Amino acid sequence: MRKSGKIINIEKNKVYVVTKNNEFVTLKKNVIEPVLGEIYVGEIVKPFALWKYILSLICSLLIVFVIRQLYMNSRYNYSVIVNMNCSLKMDVNASNDVTNVEGISSGGYKIKQLLNLKDTSLNQSLHLILDESIKQKYLTKAHADDGFKITIFITGNPNKAPINLTEFEKYAETHNFKVLINDNGQPIIN
Repeated sequence: MRKSGKIINIEKNKVYVVTKNNEFVTLKKNVIEPVLGEIYVGEIVKPFALWKYILSLICSLLIVFVIRQLYMNSRYNYSVIVNMNCSLKMDVNASNDVTNVEGISSGGYKIKQLLNLKDTSLNQSLHLILDESIKQKYLTKAHADDGFKITIFITGNPNKAPINLTEFEKYAETHNFKVLINDNGQPIIN
C-alpha cells in the first residue's frame, strides 16, 4: 500500500513520515533520495512478524516429534518370552507397549484368548498374565513354596536399552514368586 507524508526521519532503507491525517508511517526508501521536511511517497514497510516464524518453527518441531513417536511406537523392537507354567511371546515396541502376543504353550494360548494384552505396557501385561496364571491354576501356592521362578527372556533388543521390570518383580514377590530375567543372554540381577 502506498502512502505519502512529510519526512521526519531517515534511516538506511526506511523513511519515517507523518501523513496529512497525522498518522506516523514507515515507508521503504526508493530511488528518489529523501530530504527531511519534504513530502515523500512510497510503500509501507511491513513489520517483521517474529511470532509467525516462531509459531511455524514450533509447529514443525511438533509435527516431527509426532511422526517420530508414531514411527517408534509402530516399529518392532524386541520380544519378551515369559514362562509362568504357561508360555507367551510378546512383541514390544520402543515405548514398552505390547504390540503382538502369541501363545507358545497350550496354557499360553488360553491366556492369550482370555486377556487383551495388545497396547498395554509390558509391566501391566506381566501383572495380568501372573493374575490369570494364578486364576487358571497354572501357578499355585505349592509352586511358590517349592521355589518356582518366573522366567522372562528378552531377545532382539538391538539398542541394548535397559528394560525396567522392577515393578513386576515386586508384584511377583507379593505372591511369593521369584523372577529371573535374561536380557539378550545376560542375566539381570536386582
